[in-house]
Order: sequence, then C-alpha cells, then structure tokens
Amino acid sequence: MALTRVLARAVPDVRVESAVLIRATVGYYWIQVEPDHYEYWERFRKKYPHCAQLARACGVEAWGLMYRGCPEFRSKEDLLGWLVDTLDLTQGEKSLLKIWCKC
Repeated sequence: MALTRVLARAVPDVRVESAVLIRATVGYYWIQVEPDHYEYWERFRKKYPHCAQLARACGVEAWGLMYRGCPEFRSKEDLLGWLVDTLDLTQGEKSLLKIWCKC
C-alpha cells in the first residue's frame, strides 16, 4: 500500500509492516502503524520536529491526545495534507496517497 511505503521511507530505522488510516468513532482520523505503533510515532516526532507545529496549524491541539501516539485530524484531507507537508512529498506522491485513500 502507498501509505505503508511512504511511512516506512519516512522513518527507515523502524520496521513498518502496515499503516492504516483509521476513523475513530468520535470522528477523528489517525494512522495506525504496525508492528510498533508508539515507537514509530516517537521516532517520527524526533525526525520531523516541525510536524507538531504543522499539526497545530491544521487545528490539532493535542498530539493524538498522547494515547494514540499520532496526531488526530477532523478529516482525511487534513491528515494527508499534514503528512504531505511534514514529509515534503512530491505532487506525484500526494496524488497517489489521495487516490489510495479516496479523498
């Protein structure tokens, strides 16, 4: 899957077997990374320290409320936009993620 590959490349020192876009019952979207979700997001934050500032600019007040380990967004579009901006993805990668996630 495109999302799995993008996240694996973003933090190559953490194994990523899968990355799934999740919609919580309360309406927030986040990304579940397996096999070690919390380790992945901890390393992500260290590698991309500007990611929290970008998340706040998208309206995220708490980083995943610290219990999911990753930021939670009100829409898939906001989440993917944040990921694209944080990782400085190309237009082609952005388009691929949008298609895959059907945004």
